[in-house]
Amino acid sequence: MGRVIKKIIFISPPAYASEELSDLTPLPPMGMGYLAAAVREAGYQPQILDSLGRGWNNRVTVREGVLRLGLSDEEISQEIDRFKPDVIAISNLFSKQFGNALNVARIARQTAPGAFIVIGGAAPTADPDRVMSHVEFDALVVGEGEIPLVSLLDYLSGKSPSSRLEAVYLRENGKITQYPRMTWIEPDKLPFPAFDLMSLETYFGMATSHGSRRHPRWLPIITSRGCPAKCTFCSAHKVWGRKFRARSVENVIAEMKFTKENYGVKELMFEDDNTTLDTSRAKELFGEMIRQKLDFSWDTPNGVAAFALDTDTLSLMKEAGCYQVNLAIESGNQEHLLKNIRKPLKLHKVPPLVAHCKKLGLGVSTFLVFGMPGETEEMIWDSARFVASMGLYRPHISIATPYPGTELFEICKSKGYLQEDFSYDDLHIRSYAITTPELPAERLRVVMDDVISWLRYQEFKSNPAKALMAQAMATLRDPARVGRVIKKLSRVIGKGSKGA
Repeated sequence: MGRVIKKIIFISPPAYASEELSDLTPLPPMGMGYLAAAVREAGYQPQILDSLGRGWNNRVTVREGVLRLGLSDEEISQEIDRFKPDVIAISNLFSKQFGNALNVARIARQTAPGAFIVIGGAAPTADPDRVMSHVEFDALVVGEGEIPLVSLLDYLSGKSPSSRLEAVYLRENGKITQYPRMTWIEPDKLPFPAFDLMSLETYFGMATSHGSRRHPRWLPIITSRGCPAKCTFCSAHKVWGRKFRARSVENVIAEMKFTKENYGVKELMFEDDNTTLDTSRAKELFGEMIRQKLDFSWDTPNGVAAFALDTDTLSLMKEAGCYQVNLAIESGNQEHLLKNIRKPLKLHKVPPLVAHCKKLGLGVSTFLVFGMPGETEEMIWDSARFVASMGLYRPHISIATPYPGTELFEICKSKGYLQEDFSYDDLHIRSYAITTPELPAERLRVVMDDVISWLRYQEFKSNPAKALMAQAMATLRDPARVGRVIKKLSRVIGKGSKGA
């Protein structure tokens, strides 16, 4: 095309969140960090504008119970004008936040009318036609974007022909052309994220993150891409593909050392979908962390696949500095797990893993998802009884959420399970967006409440002193809580007794 393309600014938009901030976990923009590093290596000048992180304390009520967090429209416009970019790349990770991404595109178009505007991220990747129906976007990069974005910049600047384009929707002369993906990236070939552009000091010491932190200087790390599992509620394969692609142990260790030496990082969060899928590679990685005495604290807030885990790996994880493991089991009913969720996990494998974690003094929790099509109320209670039988009383429970790009979304759309007032803007893990013949949404709300209360009661029976302390702390924050808890307990104490 022959445009002048030198400067590109990556923008993470502000975000909507509940007043409690329970549905928003701020993290350094690792995806944009990888993209910025890739375009810089290709000879372009990148900048990152992290509107959410930099404007974390700027909170505006947009409607009852909903806040907008991040830089103001005026501040975003000023930053764009100051940098004077040739290309503006907007990140959109969640469908709920697309309105914010679109608003940033409109600000960008007004501030820099000659700039080329591209969007990327998990949400546009899952629903490209809907996103590109908005003329504010000149292009959409699909899935992992490092190679496709560089190819797009090279095409725009006249350095390469359109035949080199891939994984891109491109709007030219009023027509949208789709260029399919041709290659998946070998992770070791990527430069480390552009940490110097990511405003890390904004996050160091932040009270809120993906999970709870032990040290103020923490960073996420991603050591692999791709997931071969076919869970019906997940769209990760749309972004990363089905093939598991791991970074070499040497490459990961080098990044760990880099962040430690240059940014004083003391804690890591493994954000892979499948950190331990290749157990031999995982053991080699953790063994090298031990051998080189890297001395990081770390956890797995994104979960690890219990079907690809063993006790030897857990022991190495603990010795290498891991203090918390989250097992993604999703359900305690084997039939539902295999038939409706399609996670390749045999539940009999889980209790020995949990027992070993406890033996090691390694924190352990589980992920559950309630309300999937085909799941009955009794199946949900099976899940509650299963985790309680292992002495786990505070699982991370999500409500089945029909994100675009998932098989769950297609099932719900075809069978009429989406709520009448269904909106992409409301999609989050407690949105109760679907209603099934087995479990209508309103009934699911009651069951969810009852299960949590029953688990708290089981926790009290197991360790009264610890449970009372937790209740006392909660009561200090919310004195009316006591009455509500007593009322719930009187209703649910016997409900989970079967098989417990």
